[in-house]
Amino acid sequence: MTISTTTSPAPVLLSADGIGKTYVGEKGAQVEAIGDVSFTVAEGEFVAIVGPSGCGKTTLLRTIAGLLKPSRGEIRFDDKAVRRVPDGFGIVFQEYNRSLFPWLTVRKNVEFGLKDLPRQLRTERAAEALARVHLAGVEDQYPWQLSGGMQQRVAIARALATHPRVLLMDEPFASVDAQTRINLELMTAEISAELGLTTLLITHDIDEAIFLADRVFVLSARPSHVLMEVAVDLPRPRDELATKADPRFLDYRRTVYDAIVHPTTDTTPIATTIPRAEVLT
Repeated sequence: MTISTTTSPAPVLLSADGIGKTYVGEKGAQVEAIGDVSFTVAEGEFVAIVGPSGCGKTTLLRTIAGLLKPSRGEIRFDDKAVRRVPDGFGIVFQEYNRSLFPWLTVRKNVEFGLKDLPRQLRTERAAEALARVHLAGVEDQYPWQLSGGMQQRVAIARALATHPRVLLMDEPFASVDAQTRINLELMTAEISAELGLTTLLITHDIDEAIFLADRVFVLSARPSHVLMEVAVDLPRPRDELATKADPRFLDYRRTVYDAIVHPTTDTTPIATTIPRAEVLT
C-alpha cells in the first residue's frame, strides 16, 4: 500500500514527545511499559491508538491525561506542559460500573465534575449532555437501573458536561454487546463532529479505530513505540455498512492488522502528516 498525504491547517493541540514509562513490578523489578512514544493531535482531530495486548495503551492514556507522571518525555496541551489533569480534558474509562457512583442519580453523576458552578448552570449542563447522548428523561434514575450501554452513555455525558476541548477515551465500548457498541461508535462520531472535539481513543478493535479516526497510531509490543501512523481517507459521515464495505477500509484494516501481528524492525511511519490520505493499491 502506498499512501500520500496533505497537511491539515489545524494547529496542534495535544502532543506527546518522547514519552516513556517505567514502573516497579513484582519483587522490585523495573518494568518498562512504554519505551519511546511521540505523536501530535491537531485541534478537532479524531485519533485512535491500537496495539497488541499488554503494550501499555491504557498506561499511555493515563499519562497523557496527567493521571500518571511519565518517566521521561513530556505531554503538552495547548502548548503547556501537562503536570496534572488539565482543565479542558474529559475522560471516559472502560469500566463504567466503577467510574459511576451507584448511590447518586444519573443527574448527580453527570454534575459531579461541575461542583464549582452555580446550581442552575450545573442542571443545565447535565441536561444538555444527557440529551446529546440520547438519555433525556432518565435523570432521576440510578446507574444500576440502566443497561450497560446506557451507563456508558452516562459516563460520556459526564465528560461532555465539563465542555472539554479534548476527549480521552480508554476502550470505552469494550464491555458492551456488539449492537450497542455500533450505536455508541456512531454516537461518538456524531458528537465529536458536532462539537469539534479533539478526540483520542484507545482501543484494541482495529475496525473501530479505522471507522472512527482521522489517523490511527499502531503501537509495538512492550516497551511500546509507534510502529505506524495511518491517515484514514474515508468520507464523513461514515456509515456502518457502507464504510466497512469500502475497499479502502479493508486495505487499512489489513495494513494495521499486519503491523500488529507481523511487526517488522522498520518503524518508519507510512504516513507522517495530519489527516487525509490517498490510498493507491
